[in-house]
Amino acid sequence: MTRCRRAGCTLTRPAGSTAGPTGLPPAPRPAPPASRRLHGRPHRRPPAGFPPGTNEVRCHMSNPQAPGEAVRPGPGSTLRAGAMSMLPFLASAIPMGLAGGILGPANGLSGWATLGLAMAVNSGTAQFIGFALIAGHSGALTILLTTLILGLRMLIYSAILVPHVREVPQRWRVLLGFGLIDAVFFVAIERLKKGELTERKHLFFLGASGVMYVTWMLCTLVGMALGSAVPDLADLGLDFPMTAMFVAMLAGSLANWRVGAAIVTAGLTVVLGHGLPYNLGVVLATVVGATVGTVCEYLEKRRTPENSATETSEESSPDEGDPTSEDNTANDGKPPTEDKTAKADKVNEENVA
Repeated sequence: MTRCRRAGCTLTRPAGSTAGPTGLPPAPRPAPPASRRLHGRPHRRPPAGFPPGTNEVRCHMSNPQAPGEAVRPGPGSTLRAGAMSMLPFLASAIPMGLAGGILGPANGLSGWATLGLAMAVNSGTAQFIGFALIAGHSGALTILLTTLILGLRMLIYSAILVPHVREVPQRWRVLLGFGLIDAVFFVAIERLKKGELTERKHLFFLGASGVMYVTWMLCTLVGMALGSAVPDLADLGLDFPMTAMFVAMLAGSLANWRVGAAIVTAGLTVVLGHGLPYNLGVVLATVVGATVGTVCEYLEKRRTPENSATETSEESSPDEGDPTSEDNTANDGKPPTEDKTAKADKVNEENVA
């Protein structure tokens, strides 16, 4: 019997069918039909060393990979993984999107203006504050500056993610930067720290941000339809799930003292600036919290090398009373015991002389 040499294949064929009756190679056979496949691929020449005529045999291996070889996830799997990671956050995004669709027409915006603002901003907080500023007849410059200040945290998120996406092309970074929101950042940074996201990172980000963006737009449209049909729907507290989501996301980060200091400082700033107009207390809290977090991280990085240098110097310093230390060693580098022995030998030689 002749066995297929491909790893994991158990295919065999009779030994007597490899040569003609005269011992010469058999006559060429007609090419097999195009539908015939060998090892899951279209027909090709048999591997080197396999007897002629084996093209009549078909291998039905489902997975020609070598045993123990890691299966690399495909692009579709990575895209789906990013979308599935956002499912827990849809519970807060759906009511928030409905609230955004309701508040737009309630503050005097048309349906197209409400949908256009949601598509351009891609931020629930900036969108709601923009509605309030528009209702208060604020100027365009005030609305634009407020939106930019509220987006400062996205600048911080981007700075944190830059070391992890250096290999991603620039055109992908621009697209992913537009889709970066709080939920996408928290999920992505956790997976990056655990080493679960090593390949096709741009597809994971695209799947996560894409499902959130599409859900937000659909909920905005539904909210606009419900707002005209159901009165006083905006007073039902549909924005509370977003607050609960932020609390849940931040709870896991309180073990880090830098994050805790930034959160506490931002919370106190929000309370003290509650009476400021146009919700500027939130803007001020964002700036103060980000500043405190950055300063704490700088201090920790500055303190860590000093501690390591101190420990290294303590380990390398000679112990007191050690006979091999510099204090107990002669100028020629020999220990005191050897020095005394040499002196005694010298005295004995002088006495003998």
